[in-house]
Amino acid sequence: MKQNHRLDLINIIATIHETPSVINDHWDTVAPLLEELVTTAPEGLEGMAAMICTHFNNAIKFKDLKVVKFELESGLIKLNRYLQKLNTFKQT
Repeated sequence: MKQNHRLDLINIIATIHETPSVINDHWDTVAPLLEELVTTAPEGLEGMAAMICTHFNNAIKFKDLKVVKFELESGLIKLNRYLQKLNTFKQT
């Protein structure tokens, strides 16, 4: 996944996390980025990428804003960890 796409994904999800009611407004942009995240995951990080996508995809399914916020926050935490691990992979 390109660096600028990673930043876009983090920024959009952070915006949605702040105001969960706008999730549908941004989903057309988020969905392809999530797909790219999974398809470009290096060997050993595929499961983590899939788990991140699951959290974000769950967020769009629920109507309860508390659940949406939980899924977004969980996904963001895992996404940040994933990107840290990805940077470690690239350095070795």
